[in-house]
Amino acid sequence: MRSSRTTVSSSRRLLFETSLGMNGPWRRNLEQLRRWQGLGEEGTRKLQEQLLEPLLEHAARHVPYYSDLFQAHGLLSGGRVRIGALTEIPCLDRTTLRREFDRLRSDDLARRSWTVNGTGGSTGEPVRFIQDRESGFWRAAVEHLFDEWSGVPFGMRRVRLWGSERDLFVGRETLKVRFYRWRRNELSLNSFRMTPAQMRTYTERINEWHPGHILGYADSLYEFSRFLERSGLTVHSPDSIMSSSGTLLPHQRETIERVFRAPVFNRYASREFGGIASEDGTHDGMVVAAPHTCVEVLRPDGSPAEPLEEGEVVITSLTNYAMPLIRYRIGDLACMAERRSARSGWPVLAQVTGRVTDTFVRPDGGVVSSLYFIHLVGVVLSAGWIRRLQVVQEDPSRIVVHLVLEPPLTGSSPHFLLRTRELADKIRLAMGEGCAVEFQVREDIPAEPSGKFRYAISRVAR
Repeated sequence: MRSSRTTVSSSRRLLFETSLGMNGPWRRNLEQLRRWQGLGEEGTRKLQEQLLEPLLEHAARHVPYYSDLFQAHGLLSGGRVRIGALTEIPCLDRTTLRREFDRLRSDDLARRSWTVNGTGGSTGEPVRFIQDRESGFWRAAVEHLFDEWSGVPFGMRRVRLWGSERDLFVGRETLKVRFYRWRRNELSLNSFRMTPAQMRTYTERINEWHPGHILGYADSLYEFSRFLERSGLTVHSPDSIMSSSGTLLPHQRETIERVFRAPVFNRYASREFGGIASEDGTHDGMVVAAPHTCVEVLRPDGSPAEPLEEGEVVITSLTNYAMPLIRYRIGDLACMAERRSARSGWPVLAQVTGRVTDTFVRPDGGVVSSLYFIHLVGVVLSAGWIRRLQVVQEDPSRIVVHLVLEPPLTGSSPHFLLRTRELADKIRLAMGEGCAVEFQVREDIPAEPSGKFRYAISRVAR
C-alpha cells in the first residue's frame, strides 16, 4: 500500500487552486476538455474547424503579418479567410518569427493581459513570442488533463527532476518560486547536478519525500536509473513517472520502469505551446490535445506524411490570439500513428524522433533519417559497454562518435576495438562506404543549455 504522503493536503490544495483561479477560466477549460474527449474523430475535426475559423479571422484583421500573407496568397474571399485555407498558409519558421516579431503582434494587445516568453535556443535559434492570459489558462488545463491521464490527481506530492538554466536554480530561487513549489507540493531536484554524490543525496530525499509522481527529462531519468542500478540502491516507487523534454527511447523506458517499479508516461511539450501531446493509460503513442493545438507532420515538399512516416512537425495554436503561431515549424521530427485515440478520437503521435537538424546528409547528397540513429543508439546503449553516446556529423564524409565508456572498459582494449568496428560498419551501412567514422572517448558529454541531451547532431545543412 502506498504511503499516505502521496495524498493531497486539503489546505494546500485549496490554496493552490485559489491562487490559480481554479473556479474561473482554468477550471472551466479543464472541464471543457474533459467533455470534448467524447466527441469522437468526426466531432474532433469539426471542433478544430470551429476553433480555427475565428483564429484565422482574427489574424487577418488584427495581425499585420498575416493580413499581408493571406492577401498575397489569395486566401481571402470577401475579406474573410476561405474555409479550409489552413493547409495553404505558408509555414512560419523561427527566422521569420524573429524578423517579423513586431508585425506578428496582434494590434489589440492593449486590451489583453499578455507576457513575452521565449525558448532557450538549444539549436542555436532562440526566439521570443507573446502569449495572452487566456492561452495560459488553456495551457494549464491541458497540463492537468495530461496529469489525469497518467493517474496524477491535482496537488499530488511530486518530484521534479529538471535542469533548465532558465527554470531552475535550486538553492537560489526567489521566495516567490519556493512558495509556488510549496503550494504545488513539489520537490525540485536539479538534473544539472547529477554527480554520483548528488544522486545519492537525491535518492535519500526521494525516499524521505515519498512522491506519488516523478517528472523529469528523459535522459536525466535514465541516467539516474542507471546509477541506482549500478549502485545497488533502492528508491521509493511512485505511482507514475512522466518523461518530457527529449526523445524517450525504448531501452530508456524499460530501464526507468524496472528501477522505479512504476509506469512511464511520455509527454511532448514546448515553450511555444505548452502541452502538445501525452501518453494515456494505453501507452500506445502520445494523444494530441486537439482542442488546444492542431498538429501536422509534413514531408520536405510540404505534403502530409503518411502514418508512421517521419516528417517535420508543424503546429498551430488554437488558443493564443496575442501572437498567433499558425503552421509553426517547431523544429522537431515525428511520425503520426495509424490510429486515433479510442477514447476521444483525437490524433495520436506514434513517436517524436528528434530535431530537424538531426537529419544526416550522405556524401552523395541523400539524407538519412534521425530515426535510424535513434534506434542505433538504443541498441548500443542496451549492450552495456557504453554509458553515454553522441553521434555528430561534422561534414558529409565524416562522423565523430563521442563515447563515455563503462568501467573497466578502456579505449585500448580489444573489446572496445571490436565494438567500435561493428558500430562504424552500421553507420556506414546507412551513410555509405565513403563516410569516415571516428571515435572519441570522453569523461562526459554535456547536455544542451536547455537541459536536453541530443544523441544525434548533424552540422551539415540540408
